[in-house]
Parts: sequence; structure tokens; C-alpha cells
Amino acid sequence: MNKLYKILAISFAVLTVIYASTELQYFTGKNETDSILLEWKTGLEHNLNRFEIERSASEPNNFVNIGSLNAIGNNSYYYFRDQLSLQNSANVYYYRLKLVEHNGSYVYSQTITVTHVISSVRDTWGSIKAIFR
Repeated sequence: MNKLYKILAISFAVLTVIYASTELQYFTGKNETDSILLEWKTGLEHNLNRFEIERSASEPNNFVNIGSLNAIGNNSYYYFRDQLSLQNSANVYYYRLKLVEHNGSYVYSQTITVTHVISSVRDTWGSIKAIFR
């Protein structure tokens, strides 16, 4: 007796967005204890010089440059750790990448939002340290 089995095939597609001549496969951020970890991956990096990382605290329209990473080449993984200080009272951060080409032209990635939650232990320790300053 032959049995017929149905196989369900599921495939996940990576969303690739093309900025100028660079393919950005993803750009994400996640909350960590004392920082926010930003990660992104590229496909094609034609004529790309560097990524400038920009952050805006509490509102999405006031971006400042917080760092820069040189482009490595096609199909590369990048990460940047944004070390946050206890003095910064914001808990919502907006991030975007500025993709700068060798000729100086640039485009911005989409903006992502990351909520930063400080652990109660870290928050209490920060308050105790502030008393003794």
C-alpha cells in the first residue's frame, strides 16, 4: 500500500531595498543592557565608501551622527553598538544609515525605532553613583 504525503514548503524571502547602487538586505536594532545594537547586511555595494550612523532621541527629525563604518564589500554584515549614558532620559531612539558613495553623494536608509529599557538594578546603581559625584 502506497501512502501519499503532502509536503508543505515554506520559503522566506529577504527584503532587499536598493539605495542608489547599494542593496540593503536588512537594518535592525535591539535593546541591550546599556546599549542598542544596530545590525545590517548588504548585497551589492557598488561605489559605496562608508556608512554613517545617525540617531535621534525621542523625536524622528533631529538626527545627529554617532559613528561611521567603512564599507567592506558585497554581501557584508555590519554592526554598531550605541553606548547610551544614564544621563540620557530618552527611551525611544530613531536610527538611520547614511550611505555615502566615493564621489560624496549619499542617500538615507529607512528609519528604524528602538525602545531602550534600563534594568531597575542599573537604574538604581546610576542614581547611587550620582549622589556621590
